[in-house]
Amino acid sequence: MRRATVILFLLFAASLTMSASVRRDTVARFSARSVEMSSQARLSFRHVDIAISQWSTDQDHRLLARTLLEKGSVGFIDVLCGYPAVGTVAVAGGGEFVIRYAWQMPDRDGGQRIYLASDQPIVLAGPEFRRFEQLDRLYFMELRIDRHGDGDAKMSDAIRLSVDESRNVIELRDYERRPLQLVMVHDEMVD
Repeated sequence: MRRATVILFLLFAASLTMSASVRRDTVARFSARSVEMSSQARLSFRHVDIAISQWSTDQDHRLLARTLLEKGSVGFIDVLCGYPAVGTVAVAGGGEFVIRYAWQMPDRDGGQRIYLASDQPIVLAGPEFRRFEQLDRLYFMELRIDRHGDGDAKMSDAIRLSVDESRNVIELRDYERRPLQLVMVHDEMVD
């Protein structure tokens, strides 16, 4: 009986060790603030935490890009639904949204661009502002981070995405003209 108990204990300890080793560490973490107009003269900043546990594979990226080019935004979201979670976007006082696609590209100036997509609309507004929610259902986020780890982010529905095959990215079309959704974006891994 004692031997069986010891063997069970060792098996239990080994399974705990194995499950801990399978657990993924965060490969990238960003903090940001979403901006809300709480009145005509007052801005409110809601904290947003973006955690990426792994980057999407090249195969997943190429399939999404090809699907967007051939089948459009509906096909893009359909394929995205079958991808495993690779991170989360957590909004203070709001929800937590699963990231199903995470891609990064270095900039020439030492910064980076991060491209994220979810299969559910990401809502940054607090419950008191949800009735004034944007008409666009925002599935895609593009973060532009400088070499010091600071930047901003814009979001879009899947309809306004484009594929730049020369740079191998899925990105927001007309980024410069899109409204700014996240400010004070900071790469927490730089510190």
